[in-house]
Amino acid sequence: MSRLLAIDSATDALSLALGGELACRSLHRVMPRQHQQLLFTLLDELFEGQNPAKLDLDAIVYGRGPGSFTGLRIAVSAAQGLAFSLGVPVVGVSSLETQVRTFLRRTDSAPAAMILSCIDARIGQVYGQWFSINDEEVCASGEAFVAPPEALELPDNWPRAEVSLVGVGSGFALQDDMPPEIRDSLTAWPDVLPEAQDMFKPAKLALEAGLGQDPMLATPDYVQSRIGWKTLAEQGRIA
Repeated sequence: MSRLLAIDSATDALSLALGGELACRSLHRVMPRQHQQLLFTLLDELFEGQNPAKLDLDAIVYGRGPGSFTGLRIAVSAAQGLAFSLGVPVVGVSSLETQVRTFLRRTDSAPAAMILSCIDARIGQVYGQWFSINDEEVCASGEAFVAPPEALELPDNWPRAEVSLVGVGSGFALQDDMPPEIRDSLTAWPDVLPEAQDMFKPAKLALEAGLGQDPMLATPDYVQSRIGWKTLAEQGRIA
């Protein structure tokens, strides 16, 4: 079994996990705007004072987002630094997918459902992605997107008579702004945030498929790098 360190800081939570898919130690703290100050303190707590070089890690897993721009950069930078120093690869895992896996683990079920995973983008928009559950496995249904909550749409491939809809994540704090067909069709769990221990399974599959990355190639997934503002060139000359 691969021994991994996982870091996700895409949301208000700073989530860390050390171990494998079946057994791990984890720390999960909801701590808005404190990730950078406390990351290495919590890592030392997670390591129980051990030198990371003695943990026999196979890879560093990072939450690639989408989510807080600053949070994503913190996770990527930490993963790169640790991976370089230990000589191991990195693996990026979708924070939206992790959020779905966290929900499924915490509810101890794999419902016959399509799940909309949403993270509040903080500027009147949400990051989102639809997922389906096939044979108890999480499968992306379409690409990740960023949109105002009022522009969210039901999935095209929703077999209404057979499959319920569930919404998870901080984006559902904006549920009142979502279209009635969304609000009335799904059950929302807005308090779910991605937990690092739920990154192990997709990371392990990626490593088995030879998809581990050189640390230099670790990249955040911003989904859209410019949202709601203009570059200086686009603003034109200031009078």
